[in-house]
Amino acid sequence: MSLSLSVSVTAMAPGRLTAVAGTGGTPPYTYSIIAGGAGGSISPVGDPSTEAIYTAPSAMPTNPAQQSVTIKVVDDDLAEATAQIMIGDPLLLFCEIIQRELGLADGRVYLYNQKIMMPKDDGIWIAVGVLNCKPFGNTNRTETGGDGVQADQSVNMLANLSLDVTSRSTAALFRKEEVIMALASTYAVQQQQRNSFFIGKLPSGGQFVNLSSVDGAAIPYRFNISVNVQYFARKVKEDPYFDEFAAVQVTTES
Repeated sequence: MSLSLSVSVTAMAPGRLTAVAGTGGTPPYTYSIIAGGAGGSISPVGDPSTEAIYTAPSAMPTNPAQQSVTIKVVDDDLAEATAQIMIGDPLLLFCEIIQRELGLADGRVYLYNQKIMMPKDDGIWIAVGVLNCKPFGNTNRTETGGDGVQADQSVNMLANLSLDVTSRSTAALFRKEEVIMALASTYAVQQQQRNSFFIGKLPSGGQFVNLSSVDGAAIPYRFNISVNVQYFARKVKEDPYFDEFAAVQVTTES
């Protein structure tokens, strides 16, 4: 049986953990992260190693070309296998849920800023825009550990997302319902639990708005609907503030 690498998830939030495991080939296995991607760390489990735990970087890479990590496993015969995991915030994970559940290629579901890429083929395109983003909680707490004092900051957000489902064929017309089903799929529930975000139920009176138009001989189909997502962002860093104070000395007189 040839060597392969299985991963528990294909997308995850920064700072999260997931198990990876080599199968087939000739154990034991050696795991590593290929340079040039999102980074993170990987630790073998067991001796000899049968699987490993991958820890995503604490912050999401800002370069889109580096928002995925490639993990490699090598067996005792030096055979190799790789697997890729996307590292993204809840908004990117939201897009990945739709892409995965509809079986679409990379890039067919994307975040946009006031622009929609009009389809040039018969496939379906889904643009996810952030209409507004409301903060409703902002905390900053300090924790003391072996590495000194750290500031643990977090902010809770409620984002109102606009979904545009577009196609030059009738794909958008007949598959728009699948987009809604994707957001309540088993995979969507698992990703929300693993990565601490929540996709809200459709708002009261929510509906697909038909924005289809005529473009020459073509009739691009376009349907829009809004969905809410609740999530939080977190940042942990060293806090030198408490190191600036001299140690307290108590003097007593006899």
